[in-house]
Amino acid sequence: MRGLARLLSAVLVVLVAACSGKDGGKEIKVAVSPASPPNLYEENGQTKGLDLDIFEGYCKARGCTLKITAYDWQGMLGAVVSKQADVAFSGISITDQRKQVMDFSKPYMENTWNLVSLTSRNIRFDDLAEMKKYSIGYPRGMAYTDFIQKELEPKGIYQVSQVKMYPSYNEVLADLQNGNLDLAFLDGTVASVYRKKLPIQDSYVFTGFDRFGFAFPKGSPLRDDFDHYLNDELGQQGLQAIIDKWMN
Repeated sequence: MRGLARLLSAVLVVLVAACSGKDGGKEIKVAVSPASPPNLYEENGQTKGLDLDIFEGYCKARGCTLKITAYDWQGMLGAVVSKQADVAFSGISITDQRKQVMDFSKPYMENTWNLVSLTSRNIRFDDLAEMKKYSIGYPRGMAYTDFIQKELEPKGIYQVSQVKMYPSYNEVLADLQNGNLDLAFLDGTVASVYRKKLPIQDSYVFTGFDRFGFAFPKGSPLRDDFDHYLNDELGQQGLQAIIDKWMN
């Protein structure tokens, strides 16, 4: 066991060294989709959010610098898969399908999926069979597609072909407000922010199966060191403090 511990320590030292050169620190290429508050969004020309706070803490501990590039949702995930980015974060759901082409950090946050409508429409239902009455929209590349294909299509509840796809949540919510969409599929974290700004309400909430993670290219050693930071340096108490700061 001591030999294994020494080996793991040596690996971590190498990883830390790889992220802190004499030139002032390794540059980490970050892909984001800055339309997912509170996890990642733009305000007054600045990128900010819960996920950024977490990763900036890691980079401060390792002496790294971040080069952030904004994409639409699908482009962000594609940048990780193609290794154009070293990491991606914007409240990304961990799914089996995504794990086939990218690696994830340990889960850092639980999430719900919310179907929301305008309060003036007052659409509410408990039976999922009611979904087929309504048009639904969400950004391309979201985990909702896999969920609909695996869980809802076989039961005849809803088809992916019925969904209206958009570049980001901003366009989804604009169409919802303009009356071109009945329901918007939002992450619960996103819904909690927009409920304070827009006249929207939950029509149906899916719970108990979605968790967020930071996405890395397959085989990335950066993922292993980041998990070490989350587990052993930031810790659950530090992580929860960041989550509470942005969620409350």
